[in-house]
Amino acid sequence: MTPSDANDPAAIGAAPLAQARIDWGRGRIIGFSVPGDDALAFDVVQLWLDGRCVASAVANLSVFDFVRDLAGLNLPSREHSAFELRIPQAALLPGQVGEGAVMLEVRSARGTPVLETTVQGLHELLRLTDGAPVDLLYQVRFHGLTGGAVQGCVTNLHRVSQRPALMARLNDQNAEPLAFYESAADGSVHHFSIPVRIDRLIDGANQISVVGPDGQPLGSYPIQVGVATLGDNDRKLAALEAEVAFLKRLVLTQNPEALPARLALLKSEIVNICSEMLTLQRTNFEREWLARPEVAAPEPGQAAPAPGAKPAVASARGGQSAATKA
Repeated sequence: MTPSDANDPAAIGAAPLAQARIDWGRGRIIGFSVPGDDALAFDVVQLWLDGRCVASAVANLSVFDFVRDLAGLNLPSREHSAFELRIPQAALLPGQVGEGAVMLEVRSARGTPVLETTVQGLHELLRLTDGAPVDLLYQVRFHGLTGGAVQGCVTNLHRVSQRPALMARLNDQNAEPLAFYESAADGSVHHFSIPVRIDRLIDGANQISVVGPDGQPLGSYPIQVGVATLGDNDRKLAALEAEVAFLKRLVLTQNPEALPARLALLKSEIVNICSEMLTLQRTNFEREWLARPEVAAPEPGQAAPAPGAKPAVASARGGQSAATKA
C-alpha cells in the first residue's frame, strides 16, 4: 500500500499541498488538501474505486485531530485542511466484492491525484467500508413453516468470518434481530428460526422479511391467512377454462339440420375466431408460466413438513416459498 509520489516533497522539491494515507486501525482514508490558488477556500477531495467516484468530502477538519495518524507526513501550515473518507457500502458493485484487487484513488476536485493504491481482497475492502453490504455477502433461503416458526438459512457467499447481523420483520412492523440457532463449523451457513405469532398476523397476505441493519431486503416469505384470493395466473387459467367450455358446448350442441345454412356458417366463423384467440392466449400464458421462478427444493437433510400441515397457497418469489395459515 504505497501512495503515489506525485505529491512527495522529495519528488517536487516543495511542501506538498495534499497527501493521504490509509488508517487501517480505524478503517478510513485520512489526509489533508490545501487549494493552491485560494487561501480562504476549502478543497474538496473525491474517493474513486476502479475509476468510479463513490464519495467526496470537504477538507475542513483540523489537522491536530489527525496528528498521531498522520505522523510521518509533512503537515501543512493551514490547520483546517484535513479530511476523512470511507467507502459507502451502497457504492460497492458485485464484481468488487471478491478476492480480486480494487483500485483506490483519492483526487482533489481539480483532478489532482492525492493517493493511488490497490486494496487486496475482500477483507481489506470491508475494513474501509462504512457498513457491510449484506445483500452482496449473504443469501437467504427459506425452508418452510414448521412448528409455528419459519425455518431458513443464511449462506455466506464469500466465507466472511463474522456472523451476519440481520433483522427479521413481519409486514410493516418493527424489525427484530434475527436469531441463529446453528452454524456450520466453517461459517458458510447459518440456520435461523423465526417464530410466527398468531396475534400479529392480519387477514389476507402477510410477509416475513429478512433485512440488513440498514433495511436492505435479502428475502421474504409470504403467509396467507384466511381464504386465498386468486392471483393473475389463476384468473387467466380460469378464463381460459371458461372459454374452452363455451367452445365445446357451442360445437357439440350445433345441429346443422335445424339451422339455416347462413346461421351455421356464422357459427363456424365464430368458432374459428374464438379458437385463434384461445390459441394466442394459451401461448402467452404458457410463456408467462415458464418464466416464473421455480420454488427451491428442500436441501438434503432437512426435516420434512409436519404431518397434517396445509399446503402452500402463495407463490414463491425469487426462490422463496409460501405457506398458508388457516
